[in-house]
Amino acid sequence: MGANYIPENQFLPKRNPEMTKKLLNACCDANFNMIRVWGGGVYPDDWFYEFCDKMGLLVWQDCMFACSVYKADDEFCGSVEAEINDNAKRIRNHPSLAMWCGNNEVESMWEGWGLPEDQQCYRKDYLRLFEEVIPEVLKRCDPNTFYWSSSPSSGGGFTESSSEIRGDQHFWAVWHDLRPFEDYYTHEFRFCSEFGFESLPSIKTVKRFAEEADLNLCSPVMETHQKCDRGTEKIMYYLAQMTHYPYDFESLIYATQTVQAEAIRINVENMRRNRGVCMGSLYWQVNDSYPVVSWSSIDCFNRRKALHYAAARFYLPVLISADDRNAEQIRLNISSERTEKFKAEIVWHSRKNTGEIISGGRLPVTVEPLSSNYFLTLTLAETGISHSERNAAYIEFSLLENGSIISSNTYMLLRLKKFDFIDPKLSFSVKENVRQFEITVKAAAFAKGVWLDLKNSDCVFTDNFFDLHGGEKTVTVEKTSVAPMISPGKFAEELIATSYYEALIKQSK
Repeated sequence: MGANYIPENQFLPKRNPEMTKKLLNACCDANFNMIRVWGGGVYPDDWFYEFCDKMGLLVWQDCMFACSVYKADDEFCGSVEAEINDNAKRIRNHPSLAMWCGNNEVESMWEGWGLPEDQQCYRKDYLRLFEEVIPEVLKRCDPNTFYWSSSPSSGGGFTESSSEIRGDQHFWAVWHDLRPFEDYYTHEFRFCSEFGFESLPSIKTVKRFAEEADLNLCSPVMETHQKCDRGTEKIMYYLAQMTHYPYDFESLIYATQTVQAEAIRINVENMRRNRGVCMGSLYWQVNDSYPVVSWSSIDCFNRRKALHYAAARFYLPVLISADDRNAEQIRLNISSERTEKFKAEIVWHSRKNTGEIISGGRLPVTVEPLSSNYFLTLTLAETGISHSERNAAYIEFSLLENGSIISSNTYMLLRLKKFDFIDPKLSFSVKENVRQFEITVKAAAFAKGVWLDLKNSDCVFTDNFFDLHGGEKTVTVEKTSVAPMISPGKFAEELIATSYYEALIKQSK
């Protein structure tokens, strides 16, 4: 469970251990247990592996070849041998090193990218380089570490490199091919090592490269800072499917981050429900190397997007989630990465948009180790939600262990833009202790995707982009994470709390 990693800065000397440690700590906060070093960048510095060793992050290490055709003559192969030899000897003794991979998407190019005829002669060069030269060097230098010839691949030799029944898969039908989110449910990957969805970074990041007059998604400045070909079109296409229209630029940022988080959540939860068939999820990508509109969950200034906070929930060691492929039934699944079985309790409620409970129930369960099982099926009749009420009701459910929530989730019966949100009248209060600020957020009704931020400073919240079903929730901020440091009074002045209603509905009324 994790994501793909790219160089932390386009200007390599600007990288430093403090920057890397901060990023990898954020990965741990999001419950990653693996990070893939993408083959289109550079081999990381020693400190990267040292931090991964200490933090318990497995490293999928690509060799630095990506999305290109290579002429494997003797001179080039000799250079590659030296490169792999040097890096294998440098990296091999790190316990975090889980595997070597020959390249990124070079094998699959031959099958799916329509390469020109004058490049077909290089197929033999591919086999020589990635299925002979590199594995032979690794066999001498690092025989104990697993080698995989390409990503994606089903095992090499140009044999169905993007097969879903073996090997790993890069899945881009959702996003690049404009497929709906429901398309995720039609696939059962073995290991999905790339899939992604774009969003805009924080307004504070955008203002580092854009003037006020540039704050338009289609402006030349914004499109220059767009990482994907036709990316602006794709963002607008999916927003039209999923959310209300954003009437200002900051609402646009909120909308894109909301849709990004939803896209990745839906796929990860589906893969985790297929545990035993699917055993790996690495989304594209965790970080950026400059300020940009991209697929990252953390921008280049280490500002976490909604996706990164959502990842902390969908990558929990124990996850409760809902399979809704049958429109008349909601099946609740528990996926566990624990190595021991344990007893827990499922608690669910159907609620009105006011947060008022319609119906509910509890079910004691025994969760087996390293498992994924369905424990409860709810029909619409059992939830007390009629067809005519689907746009004003939803279901929330939690898994409790010894009375404490270890995973919780929300199931919406319709897409966000079709739901009748009402004003949750969000409010918050701030207390402080020696080390932390304590923020208590209150809502008078269902508040979807509550987003906390500071206007000018940055900080890390223990939770963010969460749902409130009326009531309140307290999150904390370590004072050491606030940059630049500000006084307690200033912290409360700078704090902003926004939900889907304030960002995307209130302004249209």
